[in-house]
Order: sequence, then C-alpha cells, then structure tokens
Amino acid sequence: METKIVKKDGINHICVDGKIIDSVAFKSFRPTPNNVGDFYKAGVRIFHVYCSGLRSGIKMPYSTYGETWFGDGDYRFENFDRQMEMFIQAAPEAYLFINLHVDVRQWWLEQNPGNADSFTHLSQIAGNEKWRRDTENYIKAFIEYAESKYADRIIGYWLLGGYTTEWFSHHDKQETHPVKLEAFRKYMGDPNVEIPSLEELTKPNEQIFLDPVKDKLIIDYQKFHAKLISDLVLGCCKAAKEALGFQKLVGVFFGYIMELQWRGSMWNYGHIDLDRVNESPYVDLIATPTSYRFRLYDDGSAYMILADSLALHDKAYFASFDNLTFLTPTALDDPRRLCNDPETREAMAALQSNFGRKDLLNTREKTIHGMRREMMSRLAKRCGTWWFDMLEGWYYDDGLMEEVAKLVKNSASLLEKPKHSNAEICVFVGAEPLYFVNKTSGINDESLCYQRGPLSRIGAPYDLFSMSDLQRVDKEQYKLFIFLDAYSLREDERTYINETLKGGGRSLLFVGPCDYINEDGVSEERMSALCEMEIGLLEKDEAQIRAFNSQYGYGDAKNPTPFVSATDVRVLGRFSDSRKCALAVKENADYNVFFSALGNLSHEVLRGIAKMAGVHIYVEEGVFTYINDTVAGVYNTNAATTEITLPADGEYTELFSGKTYQTQNKKVVLPTDECPAQMLVLK
Repeated sequence: METKIVKKDGINHICVDGKIIDSVAFKSFRPTPNNVGDFYKAGVRIFHVYCSGLRSGIKMPYSTYGETWFGDGDYRFENFDRQMEMFIQAAPEAYLFINLHVDVRQWWLEQNPGNADSFTHLSQIAGNEKWRRDTENYIKAFIEYAESKYADRIIGYWLLGGYTTEWFSHHDKQETHPVKLEAFRKYMGDPNVEIPSLEELTKPNEQIFLDPVKDKLIIDYQKFHAKLISDLVLGCCKAAKEALGFQKLVGVFFGYIMELQWRGSMWNYGHIDLDRVNESPYVDLIATPTSYRFRLYDDGSAYMILADSLALHDKAYFASFDNLTFLTPTALDDPRRLCNDPETREAMAALQSNFGRKDLLNTREKTIHGMRREMMSRLAKRCGTWWFDMLEGWYYDDGLMEEVAKLVKNSASLLEKPKHSNAEICVFVGAEPLYFVNKTSGINDESLCYQRGPLSRIGAPYDLFSMSDLQRVDKEQYKLFIFLDAYSLREDERTYINETLKGGGRSLLFVGPCDYINEDGVSEERMSALCEMEIGLLEKDEAQIRAFNSQYGYGDAKNPTPFVSATDVRVLGRFSDSRKCALAVKENADYNVFFSALGNLSHEVLRGIAKMAGVHIYVEEGVFTYINDTVAGVYNTNAATTEITLPADGEYTELFSGKTYQTQNKKVVLPTDECPAQMLVLK
C-alpha cells in the first residue's frame, strides 16, 4: 500500500493507492469493540491505534494494551498484535493510523543514569545522541514489524513524544542540565559558555523585548532550545520515513504558535522553530486539538497552528475534536463501558476537576451544535478531523451517533467538490521575531492567541500564514494583508513588502512595534519607514485604544508602546488616556498602509479596515463565519436569524438540514434559532 498527500482542487487529500479518502477519523485512549464499532457503523473509515507503555500527565496508562519496548533491542509486539486484532474485528475495512509513543522508558533511564525524562523534561535529554539513536532504532523496528503484518491496513504513523505527547518540553522551563549544557556548548562552539539561569531568562512582565546586544546570549539560547526540539522531531520523522521507503505518511503534533498563551509557554515548550517542521519533507501530517480558548458553546472555535502555511507546503492538517460531550460527566456509569479499571476511573475524575475541562456542551443539543460548528470550521479550512472519545463513553448515545453518521455523509458529499480559499484577507505571523521577545511579557497572548476571536468575527474569511511564506503567497488573491507580530524583518522581507506588496490597490495593516528590533538594536526610524508615517514611543505606556465605536488592546500596558506622531495621516483611533493617535492610515494612490500601536484589535476595527480595503463582508454583526468558495457557514448563538450576503444570487442548499434558500439581492436569512450552526453549499 502507498499513501501520500495529493493536492486536488485546492485541498491536500490523503491518497491511498491512487484513491482519495475522506479525512474524518476516530481516536481514543480507550478503544474498545463498542466505541470503535459504533463509529465504524456510522461510516468512519480511519481509526487511530495508540501504542504506548507509558503514563499520561493524569497518571493513567495511555494504552491499556501495554508495552512493546522492553530493553535495548528488546522489542515485543504481542500487545500491539492484540490491539490490531480488536480493530480489525471491530472495523474490518478501515484504514489505520498507528500512534507510536517514543518517549524514554524507565528501564533506559536506569541503564543510563544522569538523564532526564523526555515526557516532562524533553529539552534536557533531546541532545543525548544515544537516546536519539535508540529511539530511532525502536521506530524502525516497530515499523518493520507492523508493515510485515499489517501493511494493507496501515496508512501512516504519528510519532508522539514530550509532555501530553505533543512534543512539549514542559516542566524544565528551559532550565540547564548537564546533557543540555554539553549540546549548547557544541552549538555555540564555545566549551566554556553557560546556559542562562532562570533568573536571567526572567524579565519584567511589561518589557516586550530583550536587549539584542546585552541579551544576545539569551537570544542565542532561545534559538538553540527551539532547534533542539525540532531537530529531535525531524530526526524521528526521518527515521520513520526511511523505514517506510517514503511510501506512507508520517505526522506529529507541532507548531502551536497561536495557542500557547501562558507566559513563556511558547518558548519553554520549544515550538518556535515550527517553520522547519512545517516545510520538512519528512513530515506529511500535522495535528492539534482545536483551540481550548475558543471551544465554549458561544465560541466559534479556532486553530492552534498556521493552517494555510501547512496547505502551502503540501501537509495535511487534522484538528482533533476532543471537546467534552454532555455524556462525559456520567460516562463512567454507562453499562456499555468496557474500560472500568480504577486508573481509568481516576483519570476521568482528574480530567474533569484538576484540568478544568468545562467545554459547556452540556446537553445533547449543544453537543450536536458544537460538532457541527467544528465540522464547518474543518470544511472551510479544507482539513481533516477526528472525534476523540478520550476515555470511552463520551459518545454512547444514539442521538450523538446519528449525528456522527450525518456529519460523515455531509463531509463525503463535499469530497469531490473543488474547495479553494476565497479569502481576501491574508494574515501573517512570524515565529522568528519571537526570539527577540521577552517570554514573560505575554505579548504573544494578546497579539496572537486572543486575536483569533476577533479575526473570526470580521464577517469575512481570512488565511493565516507564516512570515516565512511571505514571498510564496499569491499576492493577487488578497486585498488586505495583516502583520500581527512583524517586530523584526529580514532585509528581503522588508524589500518585498516595500517593492511588491505596496501597490495594486492592496492595503497593509501593521500591528505593534513593527520592524523595530534586530541583532543590531532597535529603531523607531525603521518602523516609521515601513508604515510610511512618523512613529514615536509613548513616555507613559498605555493599554487601550478607542476606535470604530469599540475599545481594544491589552490587559496591562507594555513597553515600548508606539504612537503615531505624523500629521499627514488619517486618524482612526486614539489611546484612551492620552488621546494620542494610536490607529491611523496613510492613503496612497494605489495602496494604503494602516498602523495599530496595539494588538488584539476588536472585530469592529478589523471589519472597518477590511471594508476600507474593499473586502467583501458576508456577515455584519460579529458572527463567527466559515467560508471558502464552496461553502459559507455561520455560527450564531445570540440571534434568531442571521443574514448572510453572498457574492452572487442563486439557490443554495443548507448542509445539515437539506433546506434550500433563494437569495434576494444576494442575501439569505438563516434560522439560527433552529440551530446556531448553518452552512450553505455554494456549488
């Protein structure tokens, strides 16, 4: 069997022996004949087999089937075979993803004292060449065995490591370790260099940037730390691809740049070097959960990663629907459960209490609405998904399984339809500028994580790319380019923006201290030149801006805070206290440049700027939208009806109900009181 990613009609499809398959799947840490069988009967044809002998962060075994790696070169696959037999019986014609947990085992730590546990302190062992070599040997041995017996079932492998198996270096918070120090000295070419202390790494919360000269060692260390994690990930993926002869898919959980919101987590966890992973030929698949921040019933959902960059680099993305269902609080009492061991029961209690997982899809109706919302989000971004019955029993309900079956059919009905992005808004996020950022400032929370909510409520679709793809993006598609964290620009990026993007009727919006910092220092002049308006720094920092009948900004003031001192611009917003200009536009003959001193712009501001840029607005009232050139969806829990304005008149079918609607003056009124999730099929 050969599996690969094939781009067709705007979508990166999974292709199995020349046949495109729909990327809807099922996963569970407690797969049983009951839950696997239910999803198979509902039409799901991709399932995850989780292979691990280790325990999770809530101290439960990740898999009840047990270990396969017992010692140096001691691989025993009987437990894997038992699990495969169950899947083959419960889902006889399904394709299988193998989820292979590669974290260090206790026996290895005992035989190799002085090393850290990769599950909790990944960066402190990542530089150990012996562990990496032993891990790669295990990956190769596992794949060789699995392919020898189940090659006609397996379509790919997910490699899992680090905390929560998402390649997080969680507990160490970048702290030094003898193994890591040795690797750092090799990286720096200096046998005497020391890793900065936790005290040196910790700066005042209000300080956005490191000092590029005084803090050069910290900046170098941040780059090393991130590269250490990405090197490990890519080494494992390379070993897997080579073992497969490049004939099957390999994936990882990685690149959570829009999600890691706790102060310092993006830096500590080691995901900043995401561009190398996203662009690597050894990685075919990227997965994340849907955003934990935007999954309450009234939220619109969001992605953790730069989804459109993945598509650009021929990667397939899977968004895991691991939301709690209305059954979760009582799942342990369901008579159909087969996993009633004490550890699973304790883990369920810990999940609900210690982790605060309250998604508030707390009725059958709300759970179904949430499932439809996530399907709309997935269809709009042309990616895959899986339902995650984490600890068994979250879907033991006829109504939920009927909905799963409908959603599988809904997705299949669109499989062969071309689905291209029709976004006129292009948003860029840079990973590289974060090396200059003080990790305790929380600026990424404000400008990246929180910004996803207002972006989703503009009323128009947007595409989200890495700055590394600046010159690869089709500039002719977009009318508005938004730069959320362009704090530092390379010379080629600056030149491309000035000589290529500026023109053609396009609008550019720069947020925060853009092109302000690099290895040589900071510069208000560079910022002013990029934005084509004189920009200075406030003497007293401010956190809020009033514009477009709304207020936006940060939870607390941060330094530096820029302001517009130019007089030859159109003022669109002012700081709440000083009333100095904080949002402005420089209007030129064939392009406009907008500048906002602060991030986390409101949806009112973003919509106002989008309208000035000539972007088509589908919905006016801050409603969550999910749109490409084939589907147009809305999610609105706050109104009985939602009016959507389409690009062309016609008769359109609503995906979930099958109702047909005829536009009048290109407008359709959708009954969001019947279901807040409504999606029109446009062709």
